[in-house]
Amino acid sequence: MPLFPRKSKRIGLALSGGAVRGAAHIGVLQVLEREGIIPDVIAGTSAGAIVGAGYAAGVSTATMSAVFRTLRWPRLARFSLRTGLSLFDTEPMEAFIREQIGVQTFDELQRPFAAVACDILTGERVVLREGSVARAVRASAALPGLFPPVEMNGRLLVDGGVVDNLPVDVVREMGADYVIAVDLIPPPVSQPQPSNPFEMLLMAANLLVRQNHPDPQSVDCYIQPALGGYAPWDFSHGPEMEALGRAAAEAVIVKIKRDLGLER
Repeated sequence: MPLFPRKSKRIGLALSGGAVRGAAHIGVLQVLEREGIIPDVIAGTSAGAIVGAGYAAGVSTATMSAVFRTLRWPRLARFSLRTGLSLFDTEPMEAFIREQIGVQTFDELQRPFAAVACDILTGERVVLREGSVARAVRASAALPGLFPPVEMNGRLLVDGGVVDNLPVDVVREMGADYVIAVDLIPPPVSQPQPSNPFEMLLMAANLLVRQNHPDPQSVDCYIQPALGGYAPWDFSHGPEMEALGRAAAEAVIVKIKRDLGLER
């Protein structure tokens, strides 16, 4: 891995939600890692929280890529009307995340990380930085209607994409003065037609979170992989989405290195 003398800028990485499109985050991280650009702080929403937690825990991008290629929805959610508030139960997701990251609490992570959720009762953004990492990530990915809200610290939490799908402000609050933001929600384009209520709700959620984005001009480096042709529920295209993440990062890597004073 190339090593460069770095300026004193503290690098923050903001990872958006996007369901299965989260595979593209892995591709972006692969390029940053290859160039020796390691984020000092990470914040993620929903799928971004899943990938961000893994990276903050020290899980390699190679491992994340291999896991994603075999991942399917039954590992994360099972049909259940037990709570009366959702179609699926996400206890399997929490167990899966705990197993993959190998840590229990935020204090055990290798670098600062925050998961973004929303208090369904107040509509407030909730930034999770303590307690159980797996439970925080599960809360950050709890799409209302599809997945049940998660109780943490006396609050009832749902997917952070409802209020902040690309947590740029969060990494700034964590001390970042150079922000790389990875946005997995593509501009409005024709997408694959949903074939069941699960896919319909997931598509509706993606339309909702599109409204909760910062201005791309407000970040130091904005990365938006070209994911418009890929459904947010289809795991079978993980390798292609990962490759699109790499391509998007390659397109801006010279700018990032120049901004950080890392050019040879």
